[in-house]
Amino acid sequence: MNKLNRIFTPGPVPIDEHILSIGAQQPPYNRTGDFSLLTHEILSSLKHLFQTDGEVALLTGSGTLTMEAAVLNFLTPYDKVLIVNGGTFGQRWCDLCRIHSIPFREIKLDAGADLDLDQLKNILGEEEVSAFLINAHETSTGQLYDIQAIGDIVHDACLLYIVDAISTICADPFQMDDWNVDVAILSSQKALALPPGLSFVAMSTNAIARLRKSKPKTLYMNLQDYLRNQERGQLPYTPAIGLLLQLHQRLMDIQQRTLPEIISQHRQRALDFRKSIIDLPLSILPERQSNAMTALLCDDLDAVQVVQGLRTNHAIEVAPSGGTLKHKLIRISHMGDQNSSDIDFIAASLAEIVMPKPVERII
Repeated sequence: MNKLNRIFTPGPVPIDEHILSIGAQQPPYNRTGDFSLLTHEILSSLKHLFQTDGEVALLTGSGTLTMEAAVLNFLTPYDKVLIVNGGTFGQRWCDLCRIHSIPFREIKLDAGADLDLDQLKNILGEEEVSAFLINAHETSTGQLYDIQAIGDIVHDACLLYIVDAISTICADPFQMDDWNVDVAILSSQKALALPPGLSFVAMSTNAIARLRKSKPKTLYMNLQDYLRNQERGQLPYTPAIGLLLQLHQRLMDIQQRTLPEIISQHRQRALDFRKSIIDLPLSILPERQSNAMTALLCDDLDAVQVVQGLRTNHAIEVAPSGGTLKHKLIRISHMGDQNSSDIDFIAASLAEIVMPKPVERII
């Protein structure tokens, strides 16, 4: 990690030097057999990350691009969608459906609150819906939903299950096929620990069958076009070639260390950090926490001033919040190139900001 400007934000995250160095290389021409081979290797490794036997589409763009791609490729105005809205990114699902005229009902949750599974069952029993949209981890509040338990309920109701796993995969367990997820999305700048700019849509057999029957409503995000081109190891439009080279190396690194070890590393970082701040005047917001980050309520302190104090006094960047949480919540990431000394430093710096030592008077 760059010791001159420590980044503890949940995207972008600190990136390993050997990955950064790949980004400084001259990008190769991509319409070649060698690049096709690299693309096939990337796709195979991504399936392992998603834990799926389905297909994965490689897109150049942010996570929001794949959220919109999921809406445009799998939903129509004839659907009725149920959305869990527990924060900024749950709201984004709502906004996308509204823009594209997809009828929806939202389950509006308080910040950091978990989804009541009995309430979900009751809603599905009362209302006819065809798809269910959720963020596995609501990054704006730190809330981690039980995607496996929800998947059982959604599967029994025969709904299309679409999950934003952008800040989940590699940080927390995610079993796409075993948890009955039909569409899952991921982007590069979270626990994958890469620069922003790549995003991925994983699709189950059920989702692909639905996709094949749909009429394309977008050119750049037409997933049928991506799947056709990927059969030959190519992408329909010029991708972020340098990022794909970095992704290829990162996936090889994960394969060497194993995915369970990567998840365990995130879990340990989160536990160590939370233990180190237990005596500070801060409290954890979410009812069910992610390994990816810790969302801290600043109690009687102003969160904006805490963020500014860390930046000014320690060259540390943590994520502020917005809306009603702007002056209440800060978010500290455990993703990317971090080690125990980094955790000690952020904890000590945070303590200095929220519990400053009194100035000694010289008499």
